[in-house]
Amino acid sequence: MSRDFEFKQLLRAYRLGVISEAVFEQEMGNLEKASSSNGAATAEFRAFNRSYRSEREAILDFLDRARVGEGTAAVALPKWIAVSKTDCLIGGLRMVCEREGYHARQFEQRLLELGGEKKEAMTDEARKYIDFVADPDISDAEKLLRVTSIVPDVKAAIQPIIDFAESIKEDQHTKEMVALFAQDEMSSASWLVAACKMLNPQLKSAPAEARASMQ
Repeated sequence: MSRDFEFKQLLRAYRLGVISEAVFEQEMGNLEKASSSNGAATAEFRAFNRSYRSEREAILDFLDRARVGEGTAAVALPKWIAVSKTDCLIGGLRMVCEREGYHARQFEQRLLELGGEKKEAMTDEARKYIDFVADPDISDAEKLLRVTSIVPDVKAAIQPIIDFAESIKEDQHTKEMVALFAQDEMSSASWLVAACKMLNPQLKSAPAEARASMQ
């Protein structure tokens, strides 16, 4: 993403009233910092094992991807809740669903404030996931096995988000959003793992290889 393109996106957002004058000036300042004094290419910014030309570019990409991911969960969980037969699971899923929903809304709002565009969309794989959790003929225990198998190591899965938040230097607004998001995700994922073990007691005594095959 070139500096000229980023400037045009910011200016457009400002003119449409999406961002305030203060935010516009702040982001323009960030653009200036990201540009080298002699017009050379900006330093590489690493995040999620990818290279970006600037912190801003990485943030816009993250916000766009995260809003879709969280939005997908916010669509899927109510459908799961509607067919669930486990009271304690319903209570937890409702709380997790609220988190996913506000994450999606806040990330989208921040993306637009920064002059970014909504490029990512729900995938066919995500739609299959929604159909799976919405199926009343599949037990809650089986659904939990499938969901938790996606993230077998919660801490390892969340660490890149924590690292990303810590690497953000210029956009302190988004930095704190990402840091709190990581905490929410850690809590939600840990609860899902605990719920899975509760409804699948065989996991507690099964060896690692067997647990992997169950999932």
